Amino acid sequence: MDDDVSIERAWHKINPNDRAAASTVEALMFSLRDGIHALTAPATLERLSKLDERQLCEVAERVQNFRQAIAPAWTPNEVRALIRIWGENYE
Repeated sequence: MDDDVSIERAWHKINPNDRAAASTVEALMFSLRDGIHALTAPATLERLSKLDERQLCEVAERVQNFRQAIAPAWTPNEVRALIRIWGENYE
């Protein structure tokens, strides 16, 4: 791996079945309330990259089901972007 790869990222590569902590998922969900633009924030991208595939599916479902009082529900196109960005950072 490159010298600029974090320890957490390296651990994830070595242990692909390692799931993100529930607190990481909840912090990610909180940031995703800001909409698709949240995916430009480094902290959001870091949290997203820690998800396994199952967690990604759960997050994708949750953002589509946001209650209007919390945040606007994500559109299918926005969810596809979330999945694409996860795929770029997960590998």
